[in-house]
Amino acid sequence: MKNAIAALGLAAVVALMPGALAAQEVDAELQAGAQPAVATSTPTSMEAAAKPCELHVRPTENYLGIKMGLLSGFGAVGALADQARTKGSVATIKDLMRDYLGPDVQMAELERLDYVGKLGLETGRYEIVVHEPTPWNEDLKKNPALKEEVKALNQKIKAGQRITDSTAPCYAELITTHIFYHKAMMYGSNLFTGWNWRQFDGAKLVSEGKGQVKNPLENFPPKDETMVEAAQIELRDAYAKDFDEWVVKKSGA
Repeated sequence: MKNAIAALGLAAVVALMPGALAAQEVDAELQAGAQPAVATSTPTSMEAAAKPCELHVRPTENYLGIKMGLLSGFGAVGALADQARTKGSVATIKDLMRDYLGPDVQMAELERLDYVGKLGLETGRYEIVVHEPTPWNEDLKKNPALKEEVKALNQKIKAGQRITDSTAPCYAELITTHIFYHKAMMYGSNLFTGWNWRQFDGAKLVSEGKGQVKNPLENFPPKDETMVEAAQIELRDAYAKDFDEWVVKKSGA
């Protein structure tokens, strides 16, 4: 199992940094990019004066999945993500993750956890700026302009620069890079979530952390319509646990 996950690679952040992680094939290269699902919020000049610090947050739409086994395959599952919307069809696991754990749900879970405080930031001091989600890697293949934009952001990250034009004297970034479902014959199902964290003092990068954490799944994907609610709750809970454990891992506590 460890070797299989190691093969996916986290040499860099999937969303905005070069890196490798498998989607449907273990050696598939992943990068970030996506269609906006969460509106960007920009602080007013008065708000910025009252809160000189900024935390820039990007949830993700980069949903990935691998199923490993003797006759493994990754594709349709029996349960419907939305009975009314997908009547007569079956949903893929990626479809279900998009429905159950979309960018708005991710932000709601982070807020429920008091993610600002868990990151060690002074609650109330930071203006929260939510950006468009990091996109699905497949979108980059269809959109050369988006691919170039991601490449430019990669270069900023590699150079230790901010990915936005903000000049706030204290500034931080939290990027969700991917949400990844992994099922292995001997190890069961797990939800991996990846993050990239960077904190600046002026133009100087003073703190950073990146990587992924996993938690087990038993009810997701749901086997039938009666299990949908349980699967939704479990997926959200696994995502929240991923964040909690990643923060501890990042801080070295």
